[in-house]
Amino acid sequence: MLVALALTLWAIYCTYDGLGPFLIYAQRPLIAGSVAGLIVGHPLLGLLIGATLELAALGVYTYGGATIPDYQTGAIVGTALAAGAAGDTSAQVAIGLGVGLPAAILLSALDPVGKIITTGLVHRADGYAADGNARGLALIHWISLVPWVAVRAIPTFLAALAASGGLVKDITASIPAGFVQGMTLAGSLLPAVGFALLLGMMELSRYWYLLLIGFVAFAYLHVPLLGIGLIGVAVAMLFVTLKRDEPALAVPEAAEESTVDPRLTKQDLRRVFRRYFWSSQISWNYERMQALGFAYSMEPVLRRLYPEKADYVAGLQRHLQFFNTSVLIGGPLILGSSVALEEAGTPKSAASTKVALMGPMAGIGDTVVFALYNSIIFTMGASWALQGSWLGPAFAAVMVLVPYALVRRWQFGFAYREGKRLAGHLAAGALARVAQGATVLGFVVLGGFIPSIVKVVTTLTYRQTTTVQGQPVTQAVAIQDRLDELVPFLLPVLVTAGVYLLTAKARLRPVWIIAIVVVAGVALGWLGWFAPSPPAKG
Repeated sequence: MLVALALTLWAIYCTYDGLGPFLIYAQRPLIAGSVAGLIVGHPLLGLLIGATLELAALGVYTYGGATIPDYQTGAIVGTALAAGAAGDTSAQVAIGLGVGLPAAILLSALDPVGKIITTGLVHRADGYAADGNARGLALIHWISLVPWVAVRAIPTFLAALAASGGLVKDITASIPAGFVQGMTLAGSLLPAVGFALLLGMMELSRYWYLLLIGFVAFAYLHVPLLGIGLIGVAVAMLFVTLKRDEPALAVPEAAEESTVDPRLTKQDLRRVFRRYFWSSQISWNYERMQALGFAYSMEPVLRRLYPEKADYVAGLQRHLQFFNTSVLIGGPLILGSSVALEEAGTPKSAASTKVALMGPMAGIGDTVVFALYNSIIFTMGASWALQGSWLGPAFAAVMVLVPYALVRRWQFGFAYREGKRLAGHLAAGALARVAQGATVLGFVVLGGFIPSIVKVVTTLTYRQTTTVQGQPVTQAVAIQDRLDELVPFLLPVLVTAGVYLLTAKARLRPVWIIAIVVVAGVALGWLGWFAPSPPAKG
């Protein structure tokens, strides 16, 4: 029971961390599964399951509130149930994936339930705003977190209770060895899904040749992943220096010129930023998305600037209108600008700046942070975790905690100081060049990640007769040896390319692609035709 409660509390924190502070991005399966392994007393098991699901989830985020497989709960539930399974670690990992993947897919059906409930709550917040009731507004904002965590915490608790009995071990002891081998192969193929989905979001037709740089560095020059990352940084800097023709962002139309009136204290600004930092998306809903969180963050400023209740109420209602952008690069920038413009007595500029910037900043922020930066650091972390090293989740957690906090704090302060002039800085194209450099870096790194992370070789052989000292000799030749002579790591590249075609050409949904890869992996692994690594030579 204590383990079940601990896993449930961990699931609650994971959900909150991905909606509010992003301290270690515990919502990602690498972090969720690794800590779940510690809780159940099988740290290596949690590392391996979380890392495998992380690689399958690369590039998959809730852009615009889209519903995706619940990899967080899948990693926790899979680890909890696998810990009670029979067999060695590799068999337990296979069973954990066999449970975690379907759980992630099935539990995604509960995600809209939480969001629908939160959508209803935002209308209650409208009533509190109309009355100028700040406490009521704050209460609705924080209560909105409950549906989000409930749809993840309850399944986690039930699964953890089931894992505490001996039934799981009895069931798993009867699972055929061929199925375990097949799930092991499927787990090694799943990263191809994440890589393919990620490539589908990037400008592959424009930058495909950059993949070759990373591939050659890894396959032929044997450069480690960190070295490939450094090569990518150098190529990106060179690329951005030579090409500065990316389009700039549009300047929002606003007539008033903002000047900062020192009516706000540093304490007021800290209070605004703290509210946004710790709870920016906990009240996300289908109708207004991030609006309630934005209004809650702005409330201390509005209370200070508008002593008249009518003006204060108008300010709350103004910022309760639809708002959605990248919460890490974009949201703090727009928040700081809105504070400056409200302080300068130009509320119309505050509203128009929000509307004009939230779309472009969402595109840049989601691409730079989630699609590229996160994919790089979590791929590196997952690759180390698959080797049994705790450096993997620790590296990913630190690379979230420090940069995310510093970047958000800098954006808010910069935007507050610059006010309306912020639009001119964006129009200069600086952020567009950052996005372009990040894209170049992402392609180079992916070129090295694909052959190093997607593990698959063929165990098939063919008979070959040769003449030795005048005598015919028939010997078995491994097909994999011939493939390696042709192009090293050819099969991982072909698998990833095949999955990419399913996403980009056949346009199958990620859920169906995962199902195809898992079924193919189980079948081919069960038959013994393919494996994650070559068989040991006697």
